[in-house]
Amino acid sequence: MSLMQKIMFQIIKRGQTSYDPSRPRDYAANRAAEEKGVPQKLPKGIMSREVMLDSIEGELLYSDNNPKNKCIMYIHGGGFVTGSTKTVRPLTSELVKQTGYNLYSIRYRLAPEHPFPAAPEDCFRAYCALEKKYGGDGIVIMGESAGATLALATVLRAKDEGISLPACAVVIAPAVQFDQEFPSHRNNLATDCMVSNLTEEVRATYLISDDPSVIRNPYAAPYYGDYTGFPPTLIIASDSEVLRDDSVFLHEKMKRSEAESRLHLYHNMMHIFPVAPSLPESKEALREIRKFISEKSKK
Repeated sequence: MSLMQKIMFQIIKRGQTSYDPSRPRDYAANRAAEEKGVPQKLPKGIMSREVMLDSIEGELLYSDNNPKNKCIMYIHGGGFVTGSTKTVRPLTSELVKQTGYNLYSIRYRLAPEHPFPAAPEDCFRAYCALEKKYGGDGIVIMGESAGATLALATVLRAKDEGISLPACAVVIAPAVQFDQEFPSHRNNLATDCMVSNLTEEVRATYLISDDPSVIRNPYAAPYYGDYTGFPPTLIIASDSEVLRDDSVFLHEKMKRSEAESRLHLYHNMMHIFPVAPSLPESKEALREIRKFISEKSKK
């Protein structure tokens, strides 16, 4: 663990919360506070503009020198209740620089105002619009945390509906199910800084159901999807985070389905560490992502 990561982790850890149904958070206020602290200036050579993908709003980050026949579709995280295209800009703008691909950042509807299935429906519609423009093999789909969950769900639905699949997927610390307690959910509480009872919050604010047909719906819980024929996937997580086993068990299931899956568990890192690209470990992860995309997306 680098000194920079250690300091950042300790600062975030002090603000760790637990979901309390008797005292629900003001998610709208949380979102506004998150965006207020995000730097607005983009790196040199990176530009942005608002876009509509079907009827789904998004942000296109681009460079004039990047190819026009391929792109990244990026889905931000935030536990399905917070996060935005702006809060993830430090990572998305760096991805444009590192990969040389223009990037569409998706602005999907958030819970609790818009519970499941609003978010995966929005992401799927955005993907279909991009698939018409680029073809599946011209798209790399990515996301972190809840955004990684939605990226997996988007590809699973495209596969179910016979739509061409992306060239590859990169998912950073997805939450893949919400009805079981994996060992890391309990064992890594002291070494992570995310909401300590995430599953309870997700079920109360996003799924809003105890019906097994909802909780085990693959578009809500991708662990229960069929990964036969799934595109090559890079899974990045930390060995010390609560969602470690979500990545491990997803990787194992994908391998059993003979889907190509690479899993890299970085040591002793906080949840979704690549969203802070200045960290030495994040730079290593970005190099790994760039290499993977270069190998798998050759259109």
